[in-house]
Amino acid sequence: MSANHERELEESLIEAIDDVRYNSDDLDVDEVSEYILGEDQINRYLIGLQDDCTRASFYCTATRSIAYKPVTGESPSKLVDTVTGVSNRQQLRDWIVDQEWSWIHPRFRWLLTD
Repeated sequence: MSANHERELEESLIEAIDDVRYNSDDLDVDEVSEYILGEDQINRYLIGLQDDCTRASFYCTATRSIAYKPVTGESPSKLVDTVTGVSNRQQLRDWIVDQEWSWIHPRFRWLLTD
């Protein structure tokens, strides 16, 4: 991924969190965004942010599950909850389409267009 693309992705994420959490003194948006994007790795893909940008959703290829991490309050390294049984691309697609998103990673946005 190019440095310009990474910067645009981080700016998009920061803007999304700022739009929802604009008066939140308890949140370092730059730090949280950096952490969330850092978690977007080869076996754990950031899908997006849900619940007014308070939780990040990741698809974990090793466990074939969705993992939720907090964006506010607790440490973002804490695993909050999981959705198991997402064993193939069709199930992942269906799950993504059925959710409400505050922000979705560009790699998955095409799933939400008609």
